[in-house]
Amino acid sequence: MGLTEGPGAGPDGAEHAAAPLPVLRIAAVDDHPALLAGLQLELARLDDSLVFVATAPTVPHLLTELAGGPAPDVVLLDLRLGDGSTPAENVTALVDGGSRVLVYTEGRQHAEALEAMQAGAQGVLLKDRPVATVAEALRSVADGDTVSSAETAAALQVDDTLTSHLSPQERRVLELYAGGMPARSVALRLGVTLETAKSYLKRIRAKYAAVDRPAYTRMELYRRAVEDGVLAPLPAPGTASPGGPLPRAGD
Repeated sequence: MGLTEGPGAGPDGAEHAAAPLPVLRIAAVDDHPALLAGLQLELARLDDSLVFVATAPTVPHLLTELAGGPAPDVVLLDLRLGDGSTPAENVTALVDGGSRVLVYTEGRQHAEALEAMQAGAQGVLLKDRPVATVAEALRSVADGDTVSSAETAAALQVDDTLTSHLSPQERRVLELYAGGMPARSVALRLGVTLETAKSYLKRIRAKYAAVDRPAYTRMELYRRAVEDGVLAPLPAPGTASPGGPLPRAGD
């Protein structure tokens, strides 16, 4: 009777060890050092072939630290940094420097994630994903693949014209209502009844929910309007609002 060959056995029945994974040089940009330290530790415990070569709070800091040396294979980039930079600027600088980019984020900022993808990032992950998922995503990006994740899919569902799912009238209602105008005043401004204005708001909320960007309160509608370029962001503390009252959180 011949020997039964297992999954890792050769023709003579001997077991062969799996080939070691190639070393992947990782860098990370995040202005939360404690989070970075924890991620490095967890990835090292999981897979010692994932080697962090640099971390930094901003992209310029990282590029300065890496100047003169080889570019990392993949840079893990926080979507929102505190230096006023945009996702597109950061991704472009990293890609131009010779690295592939995986974006990770604490929230579901689909419009900003789309901006990063359009600039050359190869996927988006939430920071609460298991470390094994992060490791798999890093290797996928290093191989030139786009990361298959719910966050990536949601970002790609956002059209170039971010409010293209809204009609012109719905967009106008969003601008006025999310900007702080009461529904009755929106109706008067547009020359429609209050019930018609309310029906527009219901449709707007339903459409945002349909693309996985729910906006149930006025403040959430304001955030969507800012994300989609319908309204300007809140002014910096101590400066005047550029137009109209600010939305009330509990409205």
